[in-house]
Amino acid sequence: MRGFRDIAADADDLGRAAAQASRSARKTYANVPSTSPDFDKLDPGTENRGADPEAPYSYDESVEEAERYQLPARPRAPAGGEQKKRGRTGAVFPFKSAIAVGVVLVLLGAAILWGKSVVTSISGLLKPSPASVEAPKDNSALSKPKIADRVGQPSSSEQIAPVAQRVVLYDEDPSDPKGKQYVGSVIWRTEQVKATAGQKPDMAVRADVEIPDRKFKMTVSFRRNTDTSLPASHTAELTFILPQDFAGGGVGNVPGILMKSNEQARGTPLAGLAVKVTDGFFLVGLSNVDSDRARNLQLLKERSWFDVPLVYVSQRRAIIAIEKGAPGERAFNDAFAAWGE
Repeated sequence: MRGFRDIAADADDLGRAAAQASRSARKTYANVPSTSPDFDKLDPGTENRGADPEAPYSYDESVEEAERYQLPARPRAPAGGEQKKRGRTGAVFPFKSAIAVGVVLVLLGAAILWGKSVVTSISGLLKPSPASVEAPKDNSALSKPKIADRVGQPSSSEQIAPVAQRVVLYDEDPSDPKGKQYVGSVIWRTEQVKATAGQKPDMAVRADVEIPDRKFKMTVSFRRNTDTSLPASHTAELTFILPQDFAGGGVGNVPGILMKSNEQARGTPLAGLAVKVTDGFFLVGLSNVDSDRARNLQLLKERSWFDVPLVYVSQRRAIIAIEKGAPGERAFNDAFAAWGE
């Protein structure tokens, strides 16, 4: 089928040809004398062409009349508009689908290389975190006990470091009625000691005394008596370690042990008997009589100082005052608890 432009061109040619023929006819008509003068007023262009529908229409006439002879043609949208519509209605790249496919591929690769744990952690990161709900505060958590294993705070299972307590040695001096004083220290602690045959080891309270100015060392060990052959409730073993040139010639006798409330107070003797076993070693047995035993225990628990009178070989007398303090109190309390007293 011929195009719209071709048809329009043919119609244009035909219109020009008809116009040319009309002008020729006017000239010819004008040169021919008419028998009716009225016909000279007629114009062939104004004739009724309805009787000849096949006559082509001249494009010299108005545009409105020319539109009646145009062939119907399919309307065509402008090229630019068509591109815009195509651009709008074109397929959009599926970004979300591509991202989802990429995540799945990453998870699959991680599962092959590193196993299930990594995949679980990655998938957990991709999931939206649920809204956190604050749990009610438990005030009991704030009142946790203090940790005892901190620096400077010994735990209950550790032995507390020994702290030295005060010791004073009073030596008799004929030239000075007040005598001479030598200050030293004592370390209190508990220890396990061997018992007699067929019995378990027992606990004892030990005091290590030292007086540097006199080069005087002494050890006192208190324990409960487990020897049925000895009529004593408790015993105190006193060991003296003195230099060869010790003034006074050494310790010749220990009359007993006294208890007092402070350093300057007068002591109250514990009921018992002291004997010399060997040079430098003495044993004090406390009375096993019920009344004496109760009184001795009361003095040991309530009084905070010991007085141990000494008689040197030279017959000069001396008294050594020993402070229990907190370490001594703790040691005796532990021992009495172990002894059931």
